[in-house]
Amino acid sequence: MSAGGSKRAVIFALGGNLLIATIKYIVSFVTGSAAMLAESIHSTADSMNQVFLLIGDKRAKKQPDEWHSFGYSKEIFFWSMMVAVLLFFVGALFSIYEGINKLAHHEQVENAVWIFIVIGSSIIIEAKSFHVAYTEFRKTHKQPILRAIRESTDVNLVVILLEDFAALVGLIIVLLSTGLALLAHPVFDAIGSVMVGLLLLIISIVLINEVKNLIIGESIPREQRNQIRQIIHSHKEVKHINRMQTMVMGNHRYMVLLSLDIDNDLSGYKTEDLIEKMKTEIRHKSKGIENIYIEVKDSVRNQ
Repeated sequence: MSAGGSKRAVIFALGGNLLIATIKYIVSFVTGSAAMLAESIHSTADSMNQVFLLIGDKRAKKQPDEWHSFGYSKEIFFWSMMVAVLLFFVGALFSIYEGINKLAHHEQVENAVWIFIVIGSSIIIEAKSFHVAYTEFRKTHKQPILRAIRESTDVNLVVILLEDFAALVGLIIVLLSTGLALLAHPVFDAIGSVMVGLLLLIISIVLINEVKNLIIGESIPREQRNQIRQIIHSHKEVKHINRMQTMVMGNHRYMVLLSLDIDNDLSGYKTEDLIEKMKTEIRHKSKGIENIYIEVKDSVRNQ
């Protein structure tokens, strides 16, 4: 997946969420709906998510310097964590608080027809945004969706995918809670707000866990590790892979450390040629691997 595809999904989501947030705020004040206000905050948080991700994407492209010799690509993880902790988490708590407050002082929802108009238009916009993110995500992630999200190292697309999913589910919750508030009892409007908050809380926890693993130093996907092993074993001069360590350094940026046993008959310059050839093949077949370090040992002397 290209970095451009990831950025396209972020920008598309930003435009859609800004439009939806504006409409929702207007309607929430007109109707007095707590669930719609919770959804307005949700859309505002989503918009700020994209702003933070764009900031992180730009700063991650800074060139290496004396103090950061591997570059700044991991900075995208910091901004993603900001999204998960501050925006989703704060949005979730506010929505739950607003719902609890309405449970104690629930009021009749007014001008409900506007809520249904907003929900309908918002579902269309969010569905398109989700489709863009899902399409970009599926270009390189063919596994079952939950496994794909867990193993993905493209934090930008994971955030967009999860927040768009949460937005669609949240809209369905508001649709149902508003209908029940009109047909049965106003208390369902408050219940809808609490449910939207709980939804945001779940998404926040999932994202925090995913980004935490990347910050700690998650390995590259298993398929790419197996591909690297196949490349190494395709050279008959290599007798054994002693150790292979990999780390995600940012969106589509990886580091690989290898320790190999090689044929003891290989001369110095042939060993250098072999190393460069393996590096070239790895970079060609596994996109995003920028730093490759290969340590070679004499297979006889290490027996």
